[in-house]
Amino acid sequence: MQESEYDSVVWDTNAGGSNSNRQGGSAGNAAVAASTSPLASTHTSPFGGMESSSGSPDVSHKNNGTALEPADTADIEMEVTVDQPRKEGEGTSNPFVTYLVTTTKTNRKTREIRRYAVRRRYQDFAWLHEQLYKQYVASVVPPLPDRRRLEYLTGDRFSEDFVGKRKHGLERFVRRVILHPLLHLSHHLAVFLEAKDWSSEYEIKPKSENGVLDSLGDTLLNTFSKVRKRDERFIEMRDTVGRLGDNLGRTQKLYMRVTKRQHDLQQAYEELGTGLIDLGDIETGMTMALVETGNALKAHHVAVKQLAEQTEDLFLGEIDEYISYSEAYLELLRQRDQKQAEFEDLTEYLQQTAAERDRLANHQSAVGVSAVTNFIKGKVRDLRGVDPAISRQQRIEGLVARIGELEAAVDTSREDSAAFSELVAEEYEVFGRIKQHDFKRAFSALSSSHIEFYSRAVDIWRAVIPELEKLPVD
Repeated sequence: MQESEYDSVVWDTNAGGSNSNRQGGSAGNAAVAASTSPLASTHTSPFGGMESSSGSPDVSHKNNGTALEPADTADIEMEVTVDQPRKEGEGTSNPFVTYLVTTTKTNRKTREIRRYAVRRRYQDFAWLHEQLYKQYVASVVPPLPDRRRLEYLTGDRFSEDFVGKRKHGLERFVRRVILHPLLHLSHHLAVFLEAKDWSSEYEIKPKSENGVLDSLGDTLLNTFSKVRKRDERFIEMRDTVGRLGDNLGRTQKLYMRVTKRQHDLQQAYEELGTGLIDLGDIETGMTMALVETGNALKAHHVAVKQLAEQTEDLFLGEIDEYISYSEAYLELLRQRDQKQAEFEDLTEYLQQTAAERDRLANHQSAVGVSAVTNFIKGKVRDLRGVDPAISRQQRIEGLVARIGELEAAVDTSREDSAAFSELVAEEYEVFGRIKQHDFKRAFSALSSSHIEFYSRAVDIWRAVIPELEKLPVD
């Protein structure tokens, strides 16, 4: 294929067919391959965004003709790469980095191949994350690589090292979305991967002041609602995910100590290599042996550096994201608890209201706080000249009307809570399967990087031996 700037390229082919319709270049490095339906059955619910009349999520919305019909997705295999970072807006007050996002969709039945290549910046990935979060409130949206990293504080966000780490993290984010049985159906994902015209409609909007106050209000209200009847399933989930996050945190800290020592070793190996090479100028009878050994130490320094970089990019980055992933699932569990607490609060209020109605109907006296309240209300009615019998009947009628409203609200809340709970339980299974997939990749990458390092180290030091054997020894 010919090279292209890939600002926005779309082309269709048939597998093994003509290339006449192609308008762009290669698909990039390290393809992220995933079927659009790689995991278990997809669950549908009122919490999965917009629905069609059949009850399944409505993913038929078209954006520039890009969204797939639901019937098509089972036969589509998708590959996505995030590659070729490029700095934009050089010399302006707001430079940024864009990444080439290349998507290849293969129809298993017809073998038709459809490819898209678009450039996206970090805030575009953040837009996708926000839309998925809004659309699928009972799903855990995979985390983005943290934008508040140390490199930002030091003004080094355009460094090759930082951009490389972010590229890997963004690619993992898209991969996890594709692996999710619900998220991959979103028309927002299709827009992100395929839309040629990326207008302001698809950009992150700043949160309004009202939104912040509303969120604060929800937080305060949730603080005072506690679940009374615990569900053992979700207690176990919370404990398991909590332990996962704790263990990953310890793993991260320990391996960061390892990489720090590797960085220290890099400097030591390089300095030692330079020292031996300088020593060769003095020990004329061993010059070549010392120089070769010094060069080997310098080459070993480079190998250690590459090992540390690969570990940070492909292993530690994954661990850091899964700590955030675990926290996101714990937040989903808190939302489930809140829905159950709301149902329990409504049920209790209904019971109290029904008890008050029965008390008035049976001409029983109130006790405790209610007795004091009713006494004061009675005195006020007496001052106003209100007939107690008529007042009681009006209060009973008002309570009956309120009970009807509460019964409907309790039924709705019960169904809402039960449906949300089942989706959270299903999401736990999805989370587990994606975790296994990602951990396999992360630890395979860790193993491969060490195998590559030690193989290279063997080659480096094996090359020194012939020169050492040349030294005359009595």
